[in-house]
Amino acid sequence: MQRITTDKIQDFEIKHEEIVRKGAPESMVLLKNEGVLPLKDCHRVALYGSGARNTIKGGTGSGDVNVRHFVTVEEGFNEKRPKIPVF
Repeated sequence: MQRITTDKIQDFEIKHEEIVRKGAPESMVLLKNEGVLPLKDCHRVALYGSGARNTIKGGTGSGDVNVRHFVTVEEGFNEKRPKIPVF
C-alpha cells in the first residue's frame, strides 16, 4: 500500500477512480418504482442508524479505506434536499 504524503493527486488515484466510475454502474441494482419516488409533499425525513451520519466508507479493520474525501448518507441527502429537515 502506498501512503499519500502530499496534496497532489497521484496517478494511481486517477486510475483507481476511473475503474470505480466504470464498475459502479455495472454493480447497481435497480428497484421498481411504483409511484413512490421522488418524494412529494415530504416535510421531514428520518434517517435511521449510525451509518447515516457516521457512514463507513469501505469496511473496518483490514477493510478500511483511506480516502481524501467521502460523503456521508446525511450529507448527500442534505445536498439534494436541503429544505427538508433530517432528524
